[in-house]
Amino acid sequence: MGSIRHEDFDSLGKELNSLYVNTSASAEEMITRADQKLKTPEQICSRDNLFCYLALRKHDMADLQISLDEEGLSSLGMIENNVLFSMEQVLKHFGITPVRSKMLCKVSPQYGCSILSTRTRMTLGAHAMRRTRIMVTLDASDIFQYDLIEQLIESGMDIVRINCAHNTKREWKLLIESIRISEQRLIQRGRNTKQKCIILMDLGGPKIRIGEMEHRAGPLKIVVLKDSHGRSVRLVEGILDSEANVTRIVSTEGEPTSFVIAVTKVDYGGLGSLLIGQKIMFRDARDERLRALTVLERLSPTKVRVGLEHTAHLKEGVRLECQTDSMANIESKCSFTVGRIIPQPVEINVEAGNILRLYRDSSRLGHSANKSEGTPAGISCTHPEVLERVLVGHRVFIDDGKIEAVVRSSNNQYLELMIVSPQGLVAEIKSHKGINFPDSTIRLPALTAQDIQDLQFISEYADLAGLSFVQDPEDLYNLKREISKLHSDLGVVAKIETVEATHNLARILLAGLELSKFAVLIARGDLAVEVGFENLVFVQEDIMCMCESAHIPVILATQILESLTESGLRNRAETSDAIMGQRAECVMLNNGVHIVEAVKTLGSLLTVEEQHQMKKHQLFRTFTVQSGI
Repeated sequence: MGSIRHEDFDSLGKELNSLYVNTSASAEEMITRADQKLKTPEQICSRDNLFCYLALRKHDMADLQISLDEEGLSSLGMIENNVLFSMEQVLKHFGITPVRSKMLCKVSPQYGCSILSTRTRMTLGAHAMRRTRIMVTLDASDIFQYDLIEQLIESGMDIVRINCAHNTKREWKLLIESIRISEQRLIQRGRNTKQKCIILMDLGGPKIRIGEMEHRAGPLKIVVLKDSHGRSVRLVEGILDSEANVTRIVSTEGEPTSFVIAVTKVDYGGLGSLLIGQKIMFRDARDERLRALTVLERLSPTKVRVGLEHTAHLKEGVRLECQTDSMANIESKCSFTVGRIIPQPVEINVEAGNILRLYRDSSRLGHSANKSEGTPAGISCTHPEVLERVLVGHRVFIDDGKIEAVVRSSNNQYLELMIVSPQGLVAEIKSHKGINFPDSTIRLPALTAQDIQDLQFISEYADLAGLSFVQDPEDLYNLKREISKLHSDLGVVAKIETVEATHNLARILLAGLELSKFAVLIARGDLAVEVGFENLVFVQEDIMCMCESAHIPVILATQILESLTESGLRNRAETSDAIMGQRAECVMLNNGVHIVEAVKTLGSLLTVEEQHQMKKHQLFRTFTVQSGI
């Protein structure tokens, strides 16, 4: 038997059998303590297999796995789906028939895959060509964008995510109607044979955000997004309105910025006389460069929709001059004056070494540093009660970790933070950006009063409700009770984005097994801040393995193909990351200018990787034919 003597081989078998017995006994003990109300054989088998996996991973198996591998046997490295079955198969090679537990359900690989496949189909819908679904986040900017939505569906979008933290029920309904109309248009043209897109609506949850900022009068800055080469990637659209009282930015967190320009004086012509495609020129308030607004749509005699191609600073009293043929008569000319500009929220600039105050009073407006008075910048947050649990030395992350600070001191008015990063760069702090406290034990109910109100709409129009900031199984039970009041079969997606959730994951999965439609979403943005960016890959893998042992589908989210989505540029690291998405049952993409290309690319990567897993030798012949052999 290889390099191991016979007695060592027998000893190896006895060691494995002992591990099998201990795993079974520990799993049985967990069952006696469990209080889940599981009814179906599939639920019970998934619970038992999860318990066996949890029992097995308590042991240090490194030496045992090496010895098994040296004997040419399975090293038990990928048995999450079917723990006891795989151990028994290896024990057969030692001539050992283990004493099977009468209490535990033994799951075969085929049965485990069948349970997971059925749950995935019920929760995330079906896909004929690949096992991993593609989810895309859409927002209010996609309302009535039928061509775009059709392209996404044809490119492989299976599920649409709508974030209830933004917009209102009116926009949500219009967006869902736009999706359904796009599906029907494709069917009418014979180009859509798939089922309807699954709709996931994320409940806003108790995310801790920066409070409101002071407002300051000055030029209005309208920002146009640029790619890594400094090129504008899309027009910023806004409205010229002769009935508006003020010129202002219209911005909702997570969505494209828009604007309204109040027109107070019309020197020639009127807004109703503008032509589609016509240019309206003005001087930038910062550097006097010419900027142009392009007329996109005439909404009414007093309103037109326009697009801005380059970032611009606009001040009150600036003249907007219509671009016309130099030979045109005076009737074809037009000129307008920009009306009063509403004061804008200040943006706080910070860098490593700066002091920042975090006020305990949520009504306190954020402000910039006052050098003449020697006062540092300050902000508040939307859940000031959590600051009671934040101690000196604890870390504070702002805007998904873009800014890191440490609590230097604390008093009854504020926490004093020292900015640690970014180093050598100036970062901006804006209102409504997220704040994380990874070192602080913070407990907020995952289901808010606003979430409960939104559930009525979600249960009527969506298939799944995403529960944000889940921390323990009680959060799931609370949501389950609210859904039952609505007599709805709404599915649930538990978003894992806190340290507490990772430590309570097994209990969350057990609670999820009681639901007919349930999945787990790994929200890598907040989770990376919570567990540390350097630890995310390990935590992500651990979550996926545990979900696999419970036969529960996983959605992988945040920063998948982000560079491609936003700028159209491919990134090797992100491509490799996306390929790993085939481990999950669904991969989520955030919206962006190049979202259609990103969906096509992701669909291709997932399909090829699944073929690679199934038929490696065939793909090797396709991609890496060897020369000279």
